[in-house]
Amino acid sequence: MAPPKKNITIHNEEMRKYVLNRDNKCCQWPGCGTTMGIDVLFLIETENGDTKERSRKYKNGITLCSKHMDIVNLHDKAFGPLVFDLIQLVEFERDLQETEKVYKEILYQ
Repeated sequence: MAPPKKNITIHNEEMRKYVLNRDNKCCQWPGCGTTMGIDVLFLIETENGDTKERSRKYKNGITLCSKHMDIVNLHDKAFGPLVFDLIQLVEFERDLQETEKVYKEILYQ
């Protein structure tokens, strides 16, 4: 079954059916695989920069059980800013290491 075309009026419902069938109606969290309490977590694509709800079309999704859906939602709300800060710190540390390497090369010439 191929993903639905974006121009059909029932795109979002068709995408939900597609994701459920693709994932065999079971949780895709590594090691879980339960079929109880399944829901689809969607990534949303906004058409033409329009933020109106009726113009939003689902781009892709994944099936998760309620336990893992809660974990993902908690992570997004509680840990998202911390992960962003961590990424910035890692990038900053990488830049410092590169700068240190350049200065060492200059000093040892």
